[in-house]
Amino acid sequence: MLKFAKNLEISKPQVEKGLTSTPKKIKPLQNKKIKMLKINILKIVLVSLFSIRSVISFADEGMWLPIYADVISGNMQKLGCKLKPEDIYNINHSSLKDAIVQVGDFCSGEIVSDKGLLFTNHHCGFDAIASLSTPEKNHLVDGFWATTIKDELRAEGLTVSILVYMKDVSKEVNEAEDQELQKAMIAGEAEEEGKYTAGVFSMFEGAEHYLMVYRVFRDIRLVGTPPEVVGKFGGDTDNWMWPRHTCDFSVFRIYAGKDNEPADYSAENIPYKSAHSLPVSIKGMKEGDFTMTFGFPGQTERYLSSYAIEQNVNSNYPAYVKILEERLAVMKAQMDADPKTNLAMASDYASLANSWKYFKGVVEGAGETGFIQTKKQQEKEFIKWVEQDEARKKEYSNLLNESEALYTNSTEIKKIENYINVAAFAPSFTGFGFKFYGLKEPLSKKEDAKSIVEQITAEMPHHFKDYLPESDKKMFASMLKLMHDDLPETQQLSIFSSKTFLKLKEKPGNSVYEQYANLVATKSMLFNEQKSSAFLKKPSLKKFDSDEGVRYILSVVELYQKSNMELYLFELQNESLQKNYIKAQREMHPDKFYYPDANSSMRLSYGQVKPYSTRNKEFKNYYTNHYQILAKEKPGDPEFDVPKKLHDLLVAKDFGQYAKNDTLNICLISGNDITGGNSGSPLIDGEGNLVGIAFDGNWESMISDLYYDPAYARTISVDIRYVLFMIDKFGGAKRLIDELVIKN
Repeated sequence: MLKFAKNLEISKPQVEKGLTSTPKKIKPLQNKKIKMLKINILKIVLVSLFSIRSVISFADEGMWLPIYADVISGNMQKLGCKLKPEDIYNINHSSLKDAIVQVGDFCSGEIVSDKGLLFTNHHCGFDAIASLSTPEKNHLVDGFWATTIKDELRAEGLTVSILVYMKDVSKEVNEAEDQELQKAMIAGEAEEEGKYTAGVFSMFEGAEHYLMVYRVFRDIRLVGTPPEVVGKFGGDTDNWMWPRHTCDFSVFRIYAGKDNEPADYSAENIPYKSAHSLPVSIKGMKEGDFTMTFGFPGQTERYLSSYAIEQNVNSNYPAYVKILEERLAVMKAQMDADPKTNLAMASDYASLANSWKYFKGVVEGAGETGFIQTKKQQEKEFIKWVEQDEARKKEYSNLLNESEALYTNSTEIKKIENYINVAAFAPSFTGFGFKFYGLKEPLSKKEDAKSIVEQITAEMPHHFKDYLPESDKKMFASMLKLMHDDLPETQQLSIFSSKTFLKLKEKPGNSVYEQYANLVATKSMLFNEQKSSAFLKKPSLKKFDSDEGVRYILSVVELYQKSNMELYLFELQNESLQKNYIKAQREMHPDKFYYPDANSSMRLSYGQVKPYSTRNKEFKNYYTNHYQILAKEKPGDPEFDVPKKLHDLLVAKDFGQYAKNDTLNICLISGNDITGGNSGSPLIDGEGNLVGIAFDGNWESMISDLYYDPAYARTISVDIRYVLFMIDKFGGAKRLIDELVIKN
């Protein structure tokens, strides 16, 4: 599953809660549900490309900005692409880019009909599906197919963004005295008084800057989804593995106002008519066929030094693995004990499990592949190049030595940051509680805090609506122990030395961490809506300072602030070194067309359908079929169960028009370059037809965010014929099939 941390949704997955490393302020990272509810301003990170139009080294490598389709079209056509550059990206006429969407701010999708019908992954729609489910009508378990257009369900908070245009504004930004102000002015003007959402973002560490302008649609409705056992077939066991047999898709529809523009939800809204929708081909793909993916890959870091990568795989990622493993264990115990809790936590658990496996895979992959040694060899070549020229020696001779010193000396402080990000803010109450932090100063100075109180009051119903205090208490106790045991004595949370905590004594079956968590859960207003409401109606410094939940929040902030200057200096120095290192690499290879790291902006990648052999020489074919599903089937197993209706259809070979020679193809692999955020991206053939939906990468590609190896990295897509079979034969939703343009 490429979404959350992985994305195909944190290529380098991000943890769902934590603190940013900004020196200006501290704030918790929002989980994906909260992100979807707060997409008032789309944070689109931009990419740039080197201006030299030269041959690309590896056909499959690279996530390319579509505005430069003319640069790479020659290579694509050699592999079998029949499309012209203007068919891919065009702002004057309809083109492929008009059918590609960003789902929320974490996934990709594609428009497949002239009525705004949208395909994306099941795991991308998971949160919306879970939110629309109840124990009585559990769409996750049973699936859902809207019988008529009136039966489509509002996915509250979910947004879909469609690119209007992108523009290189590097010259205007680089020549400005205040670059941030200039970027804000450019974006503000492009928004045309609220008609669009725009952003100017930097690439190659600030060498280039691009404006991207989007329409953000706010009325999105669930149309159909297979049962979870189908949409997640193989579960965590098969995640990041090939071969796969997962029907990872869900169907939504974009609604607009009567003027076809974005509008708030209304029963009067109509299906959006896009400038382009993808036709669907059921011809089938064979080895060597051209493929293109189009979407919003999250984050890669392929230009890092070996020292930065070593810190990640030796320290940062192992810390993530340990913390996430503990969080998952706590959640799983609670989910297994109660169906309602299971439903409430299902989406977050899936995302965290995906992130955990991603980080674990990168750590293991680094050892298996030796790619760090490859990086070191490249750095030796870089040093030789530098030494050949006095001007280069003056500018670049200390780059790698400084990088080594920076990462060697920052390991401990980064560990503290990681534990604050991933462990300290793991309990759900902390996201709500952090909002109370803003009251500290005005209450202390007896200043007006009305606006802050109003903000917290507005957020309170949302926080407590789905809040599970007992489960959160257990998570809190677990994270307290982890932080106490793993952080150095000089960098402990101050609550561990408080009178309240020190009075607690270890008891059999009731640790001091469990006792403290129970105390906070029992007494703190952060665990109780009535207590929060009473405080906010009459806030006082005395009540604020005496609340144990607030004290915990303050202790986390205090620890962060103690580390703040070191983290700030690290980021400042690292940014400067990285900017110069990328600049030097581009100077070293002036004839190479450099693609920028992924960063959630629209990209395309291209390649071919092709199998591969593992490093152990095990051959992996390029497709899977229905026989393998039946062979994997384990009735009652949550990962490998097959619904009876699906089982019967497969056994009877009742495939309709979607099979070939009595065999239904399920998934396929190709050499496209993707990462988290690409989840739901269309797999497109050489004529512009939809042939699959990308949802994952293989185990051998887990290091691709740091180092791309075209011999092993593969994109896993669900074959579009399996998707249509599920909609038509299993779901009985032929009305949706009738909306599509299907090519044989």
